[in-house]
Amino acid sequence: MDQEKFWVLLSKKLSAEAFPEELKELEHFILEHPDWQYAIQNMEDLWKHRQPKDDMQAEDAYMLHLHRMNEKNILFGNASTVMPVITFKKRIKKWYWSAAAVLILVAGSFFANYKLNTTKGNQAQPGFQLNEISTRSGSKSQIILADGSVVWLNAGSKISYNKDFGIAKREIILTGEAFFDITKNPEMPFIIHTSVIDIKVLGTEFNVKSYPSDKTTETSLIRGSVEVFVKNRVGKIILKPNEKLVVYNEPEISRNKNLQQNETREKIPLFAIKQLNYQNNDTIAVETSWTHNKLSFKNELFADVAKKMERWYNVNFQFDNKNKENLLMYGTFTTETLQEALEALVFSFSFRYRIEHDKVIIY
Repeated sequence: MDQEKFWVLLSKKLSAEAFPEELKELEHFILEHPDWQYAIQNMEDLWKHRQPKDDMQAEDAYMLHLHRMNEKNILFGNASTVMPVITFKKRIKKWYWSAAAVLILVAGSFFANYKLNTTKGNQAQPGFQLNEISTRSGSKSQIILADGSVVWLNAGSKISYNKDFGIAKREIILTGEAFFDITKNPEMPFIIHTSVIDIKVLGTEFNVKSYPSDKTTETSLIRGSVEVFVKNRVGKIILKPNEKLVVYNEPEISRNKNLQQNETREKIPLFAIKQLNYQNNDTIAVETSWTHNKLSFKNELFADVAKKMERWYNVNFQFDNKNKENLLMYGTFTTETLQEALEALVFSFSFRYRIEHDKVIIY
């Protein structure tokens, strides 16, 4: 029954009809089940774009989707957990039927996919259950972990962690970008694994950007301290507030003149420690501006800015004019549409573009 109550509370929150005590109860559900964040994000996205025209249409949609899910036995796994939702609907007021209609679709797809992901994890490692939370391009999500730590997940990103997170250890795997506000626990360090670096913290605020398609992996420290271990390199790097570690994802091959032509050369990851970037008159670092709903960049190549815009606007960039990839750009966007942002960049940096469906072609 927890899932039923959860979706009802979430419906009421979306419809701005939830009482304060109901919002607190919803927060409690989220704390207990951080893996439901993916479903919440999808539901909120759909709610923004698929509100039914009237109450009757919303109610019909709700019952239709519920009936289909029940027939296919994919909502929560069996009919006994679906049927109580039907009887409970008599007590649901009409002003959030439209939210409930959307919720049914999201709930069904989420729990079916989540069950599949857990099964795959168990097949790979018997007895090991893995939670996975991800965001699509064009969206962001906030996750509250079992230890109270908060994670803001940027577009096109994913975190994975064991189901017993916070009991014996606190470890997660990150692909993409996330901002962390870690609850302090000296006896249980918080560890983040990426494909290039591992990060160990006790309690702090910092940002990690580790997209597979990017040239670098970055750790930006806001408060506290972090220990970073670069894979294939001995020793650790300790960052101070307002510093960031930039690791180049393509390691340099060491050039030892004493090596013979056929001998193997060691690959050394290159890295640099830099200061965080700030736009003029802005107290928020460029590296963490996305957590404040700002798309910000300063002295970055157009090719790198394009990747940020791809994730922000859920589009793809294509450079027919390769010379434009090396334009150095700066700027900040908040509520601008894709076309408004492009027009502003054209005015400052002189290039031409056209939009074809979800593709932006630079020429």
